[in-house]
Amino acid sequence: MSLLEEGALAGYKILAIRPLPKVDPEKDLEWLCKSLGFLEPRDKRKTAFRILKLLLEAACENRGLTSDELAAKLSSTRGTMVHHLNKMIRSGLVIYHEGKYKLRGRSLKTTIEEMQRDINRVFEDLCRIAESVDKSFNLFSRS
Repeated sequence: MSLLEEGALAGYKILAIRPLPKVDPEKDLEWLCKSLGFLEPRDKRKTAFRILKLLLEAACENRGLTSDELAAKLSSTRGTMVHHLNKMIRSGLVIYHEGKYKLRGRSLKTTIEEMQRDINRVFEDLCRIAESVDKSFNLFSRS
């Protein structure tokens, strides 16, 4: 079953940003947030990056955080937290479970791998429909 058939609204944004040459967990996490479109130039406080960092720390203890907990830890409003968390949910990075926000997978790597599978399913659907449209217009690819 595809994401569309499930009724899920997902929004994937992936930017091709060159990875940093040197390993630096803090900078790498920031790079990841930029690559997924979470860090926008107007967000001077890097809120999405700071939220994701807190969620990773919570994942080490196998727990999630409420939007109120995040807001308190980041000295921000609950509304700001919910705005960023909703973007992360739509991208498949974060889930909301039992009143708390958590990484989707047990680790950041497994979370990214799950997002990749989601995106692959979307492209499989796109290809299947494109092939059907091509046939209706008598268009054929060379391959």
